[in-house]
Amino acid sequence: MKKLLTLTLAFIFLLSAQTFAAENFKVAVGDPEDSEQAVAARAFKKYVEDATKGAVKIELFYGGQLGDESEAFRNVQKGTLPFAVGGIANLVPFEKRLGILNLPYLWDNLDEVVAGTNGKAADLLQSFALKAGFRILCWTYTDFRFISNSKHPIKKMSDMKDLKFRVPQSPVLIASYKAFGGSPTPISWAETFTALQQGVVDGQCYGYIGFKAMKFNEAKQKYLTEVHYTYQLQPLVMSERVYKKMKPELQAIMVKGGIYAQEQVLQYQKEEAQAAKDALIAAGLVVDQLEDEDEWKKAALEKVWPEMADQVGGKDTINNYLKAMGKQPWEPKK
Repeated sequence: MKKLLTLTLAFIFLLSAQTFAAENFKVAVGDPEDSEQAVAARAFKKYVEDATKGAVKIELFYGGQLGDESEAFRNVQKGTLPFAVGGIANLVPFEKRLGILNLPYLWDNLDEVVAGTNGKAADLLQSFALKAGFRILCWTYTDFRFISNSKHPIKKMSDMKDLKFRVPQSPVLIASYKAFGGSPTPISWAETFTALQQGVVDGQCYGYIGFKAMKFNEAKQKYLTEVHYTYQLQPLVMSERVYKKMKPELQAIMVKGGIYAQEQVLQYQKEEAQAAKDALIAAGLVVDQLEDEDEWKKAALEKVWPEMADQVGGKDTINNYLKAMGKQPWEPKK
C-alpha cells in the first residue's frame, strides 16, 4: 500500500507539473526600453517564462532592431518572426478593417478605449486579425496621440495651417490631418526622429510616455497640444502559423500571458503618463489645450468618417464595432 501510494502521488505530481520543451522566441518591439511597448513586452516575457519554469525563453529586441514595425509585422504574418508589437496603423495594411481604430474621435476617454479592446469588441477585432494571419495577444495602451510641433502653439484648428506632420502610412490619419488643416507626410516610425530633427516635417503625434522615450524634445518638438482625435493602440501580435504549431498547453500560456501584459501596461499608463508630462514640461515643453475641439470632432465625423468608411470595411463594419463596445450606431449626414 505504501509503495502504491508513493507511485500515485508521483503520478499526480507529473500531471500537475506540465513540462515544456526548451524553446526561444523573438519579440520585435518598435519603441525603446522605457516605452509602454516595452512594459507590455516585458510583462509578457515574465509570464511565459514563469509559467514554463524557464523552459520557454522570450527574447526582446527594442527600438526596431529587427526592422521597422511594418517589416516586423510582415515577418510575423509569414511566420518567420513569432511576435511583434507596434502601432495599429502599421498593422492596417495587412487587414483594412482594423483601420476602424484610427477613425478620429472614435473614443472620448480611456474608459471607452478599454471597452473597445475587451469583451465582444476585442473578439471582433481578433476575428479581423486572424483573417490576416495575426493573433492579437495584448493591446498596449499608449495614450491619445497629442500633436506636437517645432513652430508655434496649436490652440485652434487654424493654427494647423502650413504645418507639416509625420504620420504613419494610414489613409485615415492622412485624411484626418487634411481635414484639420495640416499637411500630412507619411514617414516610417524608425525615421521619425531624424525627419523632425532635420526639419523634413514640423511635427508628429504621440502620448507623453512615448514622446519622452523617443526624446522628441531633442528633435525640435517644443509645443504640444492635448488634442483627443485618436488613441494610440499598439497590439502585441503573434504569428498564427507559429501559434498553430504549439501544443494546446503552450497556446493557453501565450494567451494568458497576453492578458497579463495588457493589465500591466494599462496600469503603467495610468500611473506614469502624468509623471512623463511633468518631466517634459520641466525640460521646456509647452503644453496647450484646444479652444475649439468641438470643431475638430465635427470635421472628423462629417468629413473623415464618410470619406474613409470604405477604407475600413464599410458602414456595417464600423457599426458592428460600435455596437460591440456599447456605443450608438453611426449615421452619415446626408
